[in-house]
Amino acid sequence: MEEQLIKEFVHRVSTEEALRTELTSDAKSVIEREGFSPRVTQVLMRLVPHLTMNQNSPNSWWHP
Repeated sequence: MEEQLIKEFVHRVSTEEALRTELTSDAKSVIEREGFSPRVTQVLMRLVPHLTMNQNSPNSWWHP
């Protein structure tokens, strides 16, 4: 279940520019608003730097 929540959130961030922008400016509030468990929150906070990378960079790992 937790893995699915993380996967879905990562997918949303990778496809929704507004969510990615908001995550870049205030990650803690975005993740709190989503209502994730402390364990999922901890994982997502560690992923924030990767999720908010510029998609045009050669290191964009969420898009082929």
